[in-house]
Amino acid sequence: MGGTTPKRAVVAALFASTLLVLAQANNHQIEHDPQGYIFHDHCVQHPYMSNGMDIPNWDFSGSTVVTDDYIRLTPDRQSRRGALWNKIPYNPPIESKYPWFDVTLAFNIHGQGKKLFGDGLAFWYTQNRMQQGPVFGNQDMFVGLGIFFDTYSNVQQGHQQYISVMVGDGKTHYDHENDGGNAKIAGCAMQFRGREDDPPVYARIVYQDTLLRVYVDSDGEGFEECFVLRRVYLKRGWYFGVTAATGDLADNHDILSIKVGEAVEMTDKEKADIDERIARDKAHPENIANKGDPQYVQEPEGGSMFGIIAVVIVVLGVAGVGGFLYFGGQKKKAKFDF
Repeated sequence: MGGTTPKRAVVAALFASTLLVLAQANNHQIEHDPQGYIFHDHCVQHPYMSNGMDIPNWDFSGSTVVTDDYIRLTPDRQSRRGALWNKIPYNPPIESKYPWFDVTLAFNIHGQGKKLFGDGLAFWYTQNRMQQGPVFGNQDMFVGLGIFFDTYSNVQQGHQQYISVMVGDGKTHYDHENDGGNAKIAGCAMQFRGREDDPPVYARIVYQDTLLRVYVDSDGEGFEECFVLRRVYLKRGWYFGVTAATGDLADNHDILSIKVGEAVEMTDKEKADIDERIARDKAHPENIANKGDPQYVQEPEGGSMFGIIAVVIVVLGVAGVGGFLYFGGQKKKAKFDF
């Protein structure tokens, strides 16, 4: 008989529908890797310990434990600190005064706590490394960039998860009791703590032309903007790292991967959006937080001629006084050196 039986037609239709669903699911898959060239010396990914002894190009300390599936900075226990630091200073082959980077951090924070948990983890790009301290396991008064994934808000009695940023100058204190206090430049409220079997949270940190952008994918639906900061000045030769800490409250803080790549040029749409927002800030400066913060002051590129002349006069004056004292001392010495 020629023709297709109803049964075969139904099977064929189901097969075609299945292929369509799989194709759509594949198209919906979110890309989390950096878009530019990957700098493998600054990356951490599975398998973590290729030689069974250590993580290539990385140091870990404190309560950090490396497993086959994750790097646990702290267990779900009180008063723990853990750290993971790149050994190699970041100095990319990019023709730019500032070291462009596009970092994707994959992590999972979870534990037994139902309502209150802490304290959180931090991503770092700083001048120093492996300096244990009170700021999510790292030193206070640091120099460089710190991005904090805080699971316990001291101000809100713990009932808020917040991502914030600070650019340290080596003198400014991180006010932990006030969730960063005035040192905190920008941030966003976002739920990034989950369960052990949840998919990882991805944070994308892009630094390009003194512009810092942070995006987060906390539910597998794609990146959402957390904040954009301009006039952020970071130097070459600093170090990437992640740390975490627990206090009276605790959580597991797990790192799944860190991928560091070259930041690519923004699209025309992204540039237009940034330009529009900068123009809006300039039109309404009263809306800019921390107006006295260095992030909102132009980086000094050199002094004026008056300043240079003043410095020269001071130097000559000091040299003259020093010469007078020196030769006077020599004469006194010769006077009594029989």
